[in-house]
Amino acid sequence: MTIGILGGGIAGLSIAYYLKKSGINDPISIIELNDYSGGWVHSYVDKKTNVITELGPRTIRGSGDAAYNTISLIKELGIYNLVKPISTDAGSRYIYVNGRVHKLPNGFFQALFTVNPPFTHSWSYYILREIFLAKNSTSNDFDGDESSYSFFCRRFGKEFADYLISSLLCGICGGDAKSITIKLMFGKLYEAERKHGKVILGLLKESWSNHLKGANVPSPIEKSPAIYYLEGGLQQLARALHLRNENFGTNIQLKTKCTELHFHDKGATVLLSNGQLLECSHVISALPSHTLASILKEKNDYSSLISLLKSIPTVSIVTANLSYKNPDVLQKYKGFGVLTPPQENISLLGITFDSCLYGLQDQVDLTVMMGGHSYQKYFGSDTTLVTEDNLTKTAIEHVQRVLDIQEMPYKYSARVLKNCIPQYTLGHYDRIAKIQNYISNKQLPLTLVGSSYHGISINDVIFASLKASKTFLKR
Repeated sequence: MTIGILGGGIAGLSIAYYLKKSGINDPISIIELNDYSGGWVHSYVDKKTNVITELGPRTIRGSGDAAYNTISLIKELGIYNLVKPISTDAGSRYIYVNGRVHKLPNGFFQALFTVNPPFTHSWSYYILREIFLAKNSTSNDFDGDESSYSFFCRRFGKEFADYLISSLLCGICGGDAKSITIKLMFGKLYEAERKHGKVILGLLKESWSNHLKGANVPSPIEKSPAIYYLEGGLQQLARALHLRNENFGTNIQLKTKCTELHFHDKGATVLLSNGQLLECSHVISALPSHTLASILKEKNDYSSLISLLKSIPTVSIVTANLSYKNPDVLQKYKGFGVLTPPQENISLLGITFDSCLYGLQDQVDLTVMMGGHSYQKYFGSDTTLVTEDNLTKTAIEHVQRVLDIQEMPYKYSARVLKNCIPQYTLGHYDRIAKIQNYISNKQLPLTLVGSSYHGISINDVIFASLKASKTFLKR
């Protein structure tokens, strides 16, 4: 009987690939709502200018086990030649704080020994503060979880949490650091404090302990740039996975919606929007958790599971792409982009300098990101606010205010990515454990993959699909 994969984004394509690569003989069918595969990874290439517009993520990080796995996958798919490091012009990062743009320190020594506004101390001060902080308040006092803001505010000080961490999480997940769990991105720091009472000294102890044990860090098959993109857009990865899956014999149905999911003694039945019934021995959901919840019916006594799936919140992101013919309008700033923390009380999350990322010299391309944790506040109350014209107007106003670019873009587009990024709020990993326990206790033929559960980056999603495929094969 068929293994049904609901969702043809990177997660669904990856787990199908890993299952077939392992030699599984069961037929696999991928069901995807859009007329393309890849999900939120969606690239548009202007045929006239050859400029890439990424409607979703635009770069991939190159370090860590999950990143090494992605590079290995890219090599296996035969598209490693498309891997391009971001331009050297994109090395600098900026934050917009207290109504001004501030450049973050570029190097380790500059950060440690130079005072860089808006910080009132060099970063060595914050590190020493953490090392000598009295061991009377640790993450053990927070019932097993703590917000990223609270953790960094407590260990490194309010400035560090306000300016750096809050800005960073706005850029990564569109979230508010005051509600995002410390475990999302900073799990090693969290564990170091819980185990050793200190973060910096704890990390040093763990590193030394691993060195004494002879622990080896796995090396990637190919060397990876620290941050890279794919020539032609990140959707090249989705296309390559799509084609390889089809070569493996996987059936991929585009423009097809899953409307209902029912489990029974022999497996599961998926009702599709074209009226077909897909009978499955096992279902792998690569759908967002709230979408999966919507196709489960409470009359089948899935109410507890539905409630847990719905409890994982999401945010909507507004993205506007602006192009300027004058290549000098961004001359004041060269770098990756600028991020804005929540305390600025504006709808802007950040602006990426796309032309700097790709090394373009003849024009300036920007992506303006808005909404996220504040989407409802600034865009959700009035539907007229989310027309393309109004969204573009707001984006241009942010660029004028933040970057002092007063020229008008010659080309622009804007859109709302509804519920596109899950938020790992306090208690997220406990919720995931409850979901997995429910599935296990009920013996449901169901596997969950995708960004709703074990990481939101492309690296995390692919790595989680690899792990899920190995668990599936051990059944």
